[in-house]
Amino acid sequence: MATVLAFRPRTLRQNADSATPPTRPYAGRQSRIRGSGAVPSRRRTLLNDFTAPAAWAGLTTFIWYAVGMLPVQIAVIGQFGLDRAQVSSWMFIIWATGAVASTVLSLVYRQPLATTSSLSALIFLGTVSGRFGFDDIAGAGLMAGVFIVVLALLGFGRRLLVWLPMPLAMAMLAGSILADVIHVISTSVADAAVAGTTVAGYVVGRALRNPRIPPLSLALIGGGVAVVLMHSATEAPVDWALPSLVVPAMHFSVSGFLAISLPLIVLSIGLGNVQGLGYMSEQGYRVPADRVTLVLGLNSIVNAMFGGHTAQVSRNGIPIMASPEAGPIQSRYWASLLAAGGMILIALSAAPVTSLLGILPHSYVITLAGLAILPSFQDALERAFGGTLRFGALVSFLVAATPFSILGITSAFWALVAGLAAAYVTDRAQLLAHWQGEQAAGLRREMRLPVVIHPAEAARVAGDLRIPVRATIRNISANGLLVHSEQQLLPGTQLEFVFRTPGGAELSMRADVRHVQHLQIESPELWEAGCEFRESDLDSRDQLVRFVLKHQAIARPTRALLKAS
Repeated sequence: MATVLAFRPRTLRQNADSATPPTRPYAGRQSRIRGSGAVPSRRRTLLNDFTAPAAWAGLTTFIWYAVGMLPVQIAVIGQFGLDRAQVSSWMFIIWATGAVASTVLSLVYRQPLATTSSLSALIFLGTVSGRFGFDDIAGAGLMAGVFIVVLALLGFGRRLLVWLPMPLAMAMLAGSILADVIHVISTSVADAAVAGTTVAGYVVGRALRNPRIPPLSLALIGGGVAVVLMHSATEAPVDWALPSLVVPAMHFSVSGFLAISLPLIVLSIGLGNVQGLGYMSEQGYRVPADRVTLVLGLNSIVNAMFGGHTAQVSRNGIPIMASPEAGPIQSRYWASLLAAGGMILIALSAAPVTSLLGILPHSYVITLAGLAILPSFQDALERAFGGTLRFGALVSFLVAATPFSILGITSAFWALVAGLAAAYVTDRAQLLAHWQGEQAAGLRREMRLPVVIHPAEAARVAGDLRIPVRATIRNISANGLLVHSEQQLLPGTQLEFVFRTPGGAELSMRADVRHVQHLQIESPELWEAGCEFRESDLDSRDQLVRFVLKHQAIARPTRALLKAS
């Protein structure tokens, strides 16, 4: 049986004066009715499920793939010094396997289970390309895929993430890619015309804060214009042939497994499953986590056999395709199907796309790669130092940022070892609480109810000072709530929410921010904060939750409530 991630149950139809009891989550394709939101027992077809919101969500995801992922892949893969056939094989296989897996998973489970290649893993591989040969990297990728399959079959995938705290893994990633970020500055100074213009375009994009204009797209355009004006492009033919498939030479070693495979496993399972599948659980899906992890391992094996890197659940695509804006919950898998169709187009265009590596100047490619990983670098720093185990994360960051090897194993592995040791010595209580509290935290998450509530007022409280914030409550329980905000929130912040009903009733509640995750780096930025109610009495907390849910039912009646009335 597949291990299922914790979920937030959906609500039954109810009268306006009744409480909102939880039911089972949406399970996808079922042979009989399994609670509110499940697929009816009558036969359903793909065309019946198609909706315009799902189509737009799929198109939006494909555009993000083309603009947000593809340029990064071109820039980072260019650092490995491979020939065109190898690069074409790499590009084709990672997009083709992602498209096939997304299609199969979405059709089987009728959920937007989108898979892609791991962008964080690729960025990490770029940092070790100068210390390992490509045969070592290919062999380590194959070992990582096999190990992910074994973890999925044994059900140990989530346990690995528990024993290796995410702040330490993110600090290791941030330290590993620090040198690539610094290269942006040195390259801009050396080539102000091309690299400087590319950076300027990126800064303008960040300043505009328009979600329809990604900063990296303005960097691409600005740097491309500078390349044309400066005549710095190299004369080279564009290859319009179908993509190649090349099986690379592989070398397997213990040092390669520890220094490359282990970080790839953490980045592939950790970031994708925790963020992507976790978001789907928040939306009420019953996600087959171990089966998805098994598919990721198989994809990673196939990718490695043809020169590609590890697969991952789409961290950025799933929040688009599984959100309420993508239409009814039973139809959102159409967004994944359409995005997968676009991925096939990218895969078939691998040969002409890789021709750009021989045409574009080196400074443009290096600067573009550094700018492309800036959001990942910022996200890694925030995850590493925004919560607990900060000293261990600092040690992990410093060790990873220092290029060295011991026993043939590079600093990325030793960063994890040193970070765990430092956390155990200095923050032992926090580390033990992380290890021992995972099961209890899972039980608490299962009791939460997914909602979309906009309070009448929301503010950060500091003494007598109240700073208004724009916040949306995404789930709620007797212990606390989950909040999304476009303003940055920090652990320890005190928030106050005010709710009003049409009848004039008003209630205010205060909650302490316990943990924060930066969900969206690009504009508009979005933070997710887990909050705990300040009221210590359980009865008082229950009354708060009942009032809020009743307020939501009165102010925003759902279609089910309208039918019931």
